[in-house]
Amino acid sequence: MPLFSKKIVPTDITASIEKATYGNELDWALVFQICDSVNSTDLGAKEARKLLQKKMMSNDPNTQVLALEILNSLAENCTAKFQTQLAAKSFGEDLYHLASSKTMDDRVHGKLAQCLETWYGQFGNDVNFGAIRRAHDIMLNHVTPKQGRQPSLPRQVARPVDVKGDIELAKNSAQLFSQTLSFTDPTVEDISKNELIQEFYGKCKQAQQLLASHLETCEDSDVISGLINANNELLSCFKSYDEMLEQHAVNEATVNSQTLYQRTRGQDEQQQQQPYQADEELIPVNSSSDASAVPRHQYKPSDDPFDPFADTNQVPTATSANTAGNTLPPPLTPQKMYN
Repeated sequence: MPLFSKKIVPTDITASIEKATYGNELDWALVFQICDSVNSTDLGAKEARKLLQKKMMSNDPNTQVLALEILNSLAENCTAKFQTQLAAKSFGEDLYHLASSKTMDDRVHGKLAQCLETWYGQFGNDVNFGAIRRAHDIMLNHVTPKQGRQPSLPRQVARPVDVKGDIELAKNSAQLFSQTLSFTDPTVEDISKNELIQEFYGKCKQAQQLLASHLETCEDSDVISGLINANNELLSCFKSYDEMLEQHAVNEATVNSQTLYQRTRGQDEQQQQQPYQADEELIPVNSSSDASAVPRHQYKPSDDPFDPFADTNQVPTATSANTAGNTLPPPLTPQKMYN
């Protein structure tokens, strides 16, 4: 039986899928090109599904993993075109056969479990996708007895669903953290001691670590864009938080500097006033009485008649009551100078 029916003519989609499933790692630029080609043609979805269905049943585990990854990308990015192809009867039969295999490679098992969980979450309630639901159930039943599969499967399965929830959780945490910061004055309160702010800060840090882990494993471009945007919102909040911490530190240092300056200035003024107080203590209060006590040097006229500087016409000042009436000195008595 030929791979393609007479109604389908191979296009560049076939060549791109062959190239994408040939290497060891998936070329995401080529995968997005395949998605664009499927969305722009009427029969591209069927062409891609039939070839990838064949690759999915290959004996090469690496080819199987790459085919499942491309199928999952088409289901996410070409929903309107590719959704009906997942409900195809032959595809459902091969999917169930692969899920029932007991010799499946561990890498293929993990990728198939991830794809089935994603498709089951999208179309599990639709009766047209009964094959996907049966394959999903058989995968879960086969996982239980195998060692080491039960713990790893929920982590791989939950990742595509949890990524979007983690993105919303990170955005909500960033919004609450930002609002709490906006109502706090860092010049008045130390935000590092605010319990509510520290609680939101811790939640945002946990959300950032979770986003970083998703970025390491996520392969969907839309989801990666959402992760980056949410991480940018968290970074903006952390920047505001650091700026408020710095503002509080600067304000506290300014207040301490002003307090120290005022204290030092008061001490200097007090020391300058002490010499003036000491001088005031040395100066007597009654200056008039002390002035009379200070001896003054007055000129006393000489009574020597031979004093060249004496004024013989000066009237001596009375020093007592006995000499008060003597206004003139006694007359000189002539004496014989030579015998």
